[in-house]
Amino acid sequence: MQRIIDLEDAAPKELFEVLPGSTVPFWAQVRMQMAWMLSEESTGSVAVATDSWTRRGELERLAKAFLPNRWDATQRARRHDVLFFVGGGTLASRAGGARNWLVDTFAEQTNDPLVIQRRPLPGPLGAPTFRPTLSTEGITARARLWARGGVVPPETIAAIDRLLAFFAEQLGVPSAQLDPLRKRVLRTEVHRPYEIAALRRVVQRVRPRLVLMDTAAYTYNAETVGVFKDAGAYVAEPQHGWIGPSHAAYNYGRAFQDPALRRALPDELLTFGTFWSNGVNLPAKKTAIGKPHLDELARSAPSLRPRRVLVISSRANPEETDRFVEDLREIVDPEWSIVFRAHPGELAAVEDRYPRIAARSNVEIDRNPDVYDSLAACRAVVGVASTVLFEAAAFGCEVIARENEFSASIIGDAFGPRVLTVEQAAERIRALDADGIMAGAPDPDLWTPEPADAYRRWLDERLAQIGG
Repeated sequence: MQRIIDLEDAAPKELFEVLPGSTVPFWAQVRMQMAWMLSEESTGSVAVATDSWTRRGELERLAKAFLPNRWDATQRARRHDVLFFVGGGTLASRAGGARNWLVDTFAEQTNDPLVIQRRPLPGPLGAPTFRPTLSTEGITARARLWARGGVVPPETIAAIDRLLAFFAEQLGVPSAQLDPLRKRVLRTEVHRPYEIAALRRVVQRVRPRLVLMDTAAYTYNAETVGVFKDAGAYVAEPQHGWIGPSHAAYNYGRAFQDPALRRALPDELLTFGTFWSNGVNLPAKKTAIGKPHLDELARSAPSLRPRRVLVISSRANPEETDRFVEDLREIVDPEWSIVFRAHPGELAAVEDRYPRIAARSNVEIDRNPDVYDSLAACRAVVGVASTVLFEAAAFGCEVIARENEFSASIIGDAFGPRVLTVEQAAERIRALDADGIMAGAPDPDLWTPEPADAYRRWLDERLAQIGG
């Protein structure tokens, strides 16, 4: 992370180059991917390669995209002052449908809002419980069709290659690692113009004054953020997971004070609490709002818990985690259930990444869509570095933090001494009162109390400031 900050503080002219057809510098579009390359090198975090594309699936997507569709944002969007623009992956199963735990409570506190998500509707958990919720899946499908056979102009390819080589040299990234990123960039350059043009038409119909967009600070979304800003909207990002001084999306060097790069970022970050606001260096206003989903479920979690240990993955060193869980199962009393929960980015490849765990009938793999349902049923949680550890503490769970190359910079000593061995973790588990637990109130510095009220106050203030 520091290498990226140093490069941005130096602010060479290459960071500000804008490719033909783009509205933000190319650096913004590849910054996160370069950060992930460095993270894999320094922390052992292993990316998950998945490809679920099938010809039949693509044909079904196209059919839905061109037929009347009640969920299609292009067909159904209309005027709304407040727009929630989300990925659609932050879901919990509630009331026979899918509740977006990140924004639905906020949407319910808003007068006549619209939610638009990128993923298709209805999703695996059913139709959205909040209405109106629409999808840009049709935009994506149509853009891929229109872009088929398209090529990137040679002069643009030359600029991409030159800039990627410069960034890699400055950051110490081996050139051999650039090929997957280059391919992804070239694909994006072909279909992005169609997606952005369609999104602009949707935004022209909605005419939002305020947009709450998740992952708005992930600068590969810069062109989308730019669409909202061009429409005159104020863009705020609701925090969705762990943020801190080593998270590339929330820490920036001096170059991002320049308007060209500042365009790529939200105007404001709405955090879970002051702890998170104070831990990042983002050139945007930061306001602690809270997390309604946690506030509601942590306070209602049962005080009596079964002898159940949840081990959380952070994607780092999957082979080491695979062995850790297997060994933990061997030395912890059989009366304790051992449950493994993969990182959301690993769900499609659990069996391949964790073969020992997958092969054991006495280790349960947790596939519950909502981790809070799992936390409410656990006595202890073990992990390396994850927001889930902080959430587990709010649920009254015993948190056992494992030592890792980057755990000190992410969680520090928030949960006491970090365990170095499986035996140390097992000792902490044996020391627990197996009969139950009293869950205390969430830490107000981590989780701002009464988040719905805090949001309403913030919303009224921002809309008054924006005017219109």
